[in-house]
This record gives sequence, structure tokens and C-alpha cells, in this order.
Amino acid sequence: MALDSKNNIKSVFIVDTALSAVTTGTITPGSTNSGTPGSIVIANMSNEVLVAGSGAGTGVQNYSKIKIIKDRGANLPLQQVVLNLNDITTYTGVAGQAASEQVDFIGFNGTAGTEIAVLNNNFYTVKLEHVPNQFAYGKRPANYKYGTYLSSPAATQAEIANGLQASLVQNFKPNRTIDWRVITELVCNDAGAAITGAATTFGVTRYGRTVTINGTVTNVAAGDFIRLGGTTTAAVVYKVAAVTSPTSIVLEVPYQGTTGSIGVANVEVITALAASTADFGIKITGLKQKYDVNRWRQYDKVRFNTFIQGFTPSATTTAVTSTPAFDGVAVYEQVANDEYISWGDEGQIFVDQTPPLFREQDAVVGTQYNPVVLGWLNNLPSLIGAGENKGQAILYMSGSATIAGQGATLITVLNSWLTGKFTALPGTLV
Repeated sequence: MALDSKNNIKSVFIVDTALSAVTTGTITPGSTNSGTPGSIVIANMSNEVLVAGSGAGTGVQNYSKIKIIKDRGANLPLQQVVLNLNDITTYTGVAGQAASEQVDFIGFNGTAGTEIAVLNNNFYTVKLEHVPNQFAYGKRPANYKYGTYLSSPAATQAEIANGLQASLVQNFKPNRTIDWRVITELVCNDAGAAITGAATTFGVTRYGRTVTINGTVTNVAAGDFIRLGGTTTAAVVYKVAAVTSPTSIVLEVPYQGTTGSIGVANVEVITALAASTADFGIKITGLKQKYDVNRWRQYDKVRFNTFIQGFTPSATTTAVTSTPAFDGVAVYEQVANDEYISWGDEGQIFVDQTPPLFREQDAVVGTQYNPVVLGWLNNLPSLIGAGENKGQAILYMSGSATIAGQGATLITVLNSWLTGKFTALPGTLV
């Protein structure tokens, strides 16, 4: 239980909904299918497991005071919090939502949008302004990164977009120390053509230029563009620098996507001739920040403003469209933060310390959770001070919004306990 202040007393339970519910017995350390993340029950003050309703002596409606208990294992104390029915002020549950990164387009956006204005012998500039989270980083001056390109006497959208992409990628090289990153890719409105030959897969490596082909390709040449990862105009394209063999292609700009293998059905070629008259767009995506709950618990998304210079005067106005980043609801990083802090201080002067303090962690990397929250308020004196005290007990249910396993049972029992005081939570949270 975290004692950050008397107005923020937080108890966090990570609920593995893949576990079956424990519905009978008395909870002692190791008495259930415990461990990480362990069984969680609603119990009375004698640690007897309670069920929905008012019957059989263990019906939860017979009790004004309950415990939420987690069995952490045979040699570990129970994790528990006591809740008084009269103190409960809120009872809510919401479906978790996945996080997403910011995506900006200059020109064609994969489905629509204006083309990039074509000007010969023109100096183009893309300026990215980082928008830092002041809570995480404090007040600091703006941080800028640039992409620049001088067009040729006979410029095309393909040439300009590729030149600006190369410049932006260079300025965000992965070996440089920077607390924000983006990846820059291209999209094209040309439908493309299927790959011919005997290729089955295309192996790509993030920040690598070589594409390794399992099989052979017969219709790709230097100067063409290849679409990697899909057959719609929303899939990204890369310019081919060289075809070093029927089984190897070298890209002009290092591949920016995730390392892996792409099936030939999701690869297309756009010939240099077709590309010379096509509309192109520059796609700039915020890159997920590194996160370590033990060392640095400031979860944040990369947010930036995109400015363009040198794209006018022209008969065409180059559009910049932006989809903002979204932190998500009950994603791993947020849940891990709450879980870590909920353990409170353990004798150290600072929770943030060197070396970092490692704690029990039930939150699983990459897992989506769904929070069920019981807010409480009382006016009893506490260790923090006399007067009003308030806090939350949070049950983070793993998996989909349709709660299963022990999570479903916990909600059923809590709904019963709070009958007449709060609206019951549904089996599928929204």
C-alpha cells in the first residue's frame, strides 16, 4: 500500500484472469494456486473466502468490512487491503485501450491528401519540434531536428520525398544519444505490381539497407521502389539502390520498420517510370520510448510538431496531417508504475535511487489491462496525519474487456457487496 500522502493511499492488485477463481476456504500464505501473479479473493476479517449473496455464512452481503487478499506464496506475507462499505465513494471499471504513436504525413497520406509541391533547384526543409512532457522532463527549451534537400533541375515527388527521408533518417541515427526518436518512411499512390520470380519471403532488419530474399526476384531494378508490408497505398515504400543478386536488394535509405520476414504476397514493385509521375507522402512516426519500471518510471509518448519550409510558392499546397499520440488506458507501463509505487517506501530515503530498488512485479510487459477501481474516503486519523484520508484499491484485470476467470468472480462478488449503493459492473467493461 503506497503512502504518498493521506490523499493518495493506493493499493494495486494485478489480476491474472487466466487463473480460475478460488471460492472456498481460508486464505493463508501458499494455500491457493499462488505465485506470480497469484490468486486474489474477497474475504472477511478471518480471511475466509466470500461469495456473492447473503447465504451460507460466507455471503459477502453479510459483511460491512471486507478484505481483498492476494496469496503471494508459501513463504511470503499476504498482500491485502481492508475496505469498509461505508467508506466506498466510487466503484468503476473501464476497458483498457491500447496506446498508439503519433503519425504525421507530409503530402499524400496513404489514402488521400495533396501531393508534395514540386519545385526545381529548390531547398526543402522539414523541421520537427519535440513537445516534451514537462512533468517528465521539466521546463526545457524546444528541441529541433531537421530534414533538408536541394531538388534537381528536373525534380519529381519521388526524388524530393526520398531525399528528405534520407536526411531525416540520418539525423535520427540510432547510435546517437537523444531522448526522442522518430522513424521516417514513404508512401505512394501508385498501385504497384506483384513481384515476379520464385521469391517467398523478404527478410528486413531495422536500420539495415539489405533486403534478403528467400528465392529469386526478376522484376526489380535499381531506381524502382518496393512496397514492403502490404498491397495497399498505405503500405510504405523504399527506393532500390541496387539489386546485387537475384536474392539480395540494397535500399537507398535504411529500413525503418520492425526486423522480420515479409511474405511475397505483401511486397510490390513500383517501377522508376511509374514513380516519376506518382504522388508521394512522407510518413513520420514517433518511436516508442524505452521503459524500465525499476530505473525510470516516467512513461511518456514522443510528441512533436511538423513544420515545412520551401514547399511554396507553388500551384499545389502541400498538406501536413497529424494523428496525435495516445498514452492508452491501463497499458503495461501505466500499470507497472502504479504497482511499483503502491509498495511504498521500504526504509530508503528516496524511491528513485541508485542502484535502483527492485520490487515484486506482477505486471507483464506488453499486456493490456482493464482497471476496476474502488475509491474510499474516511475521516479517521492516520500515520500521515489527522483529518480526511482517501485512496483507491485498483484491480488491474489482464486480457480483453470481457473479464474471465478469477477476474469475473471478483467483479461478481464486489457487485453483490455494493448492491444498492453503486451500479453493478458488466461482465464486459466499456
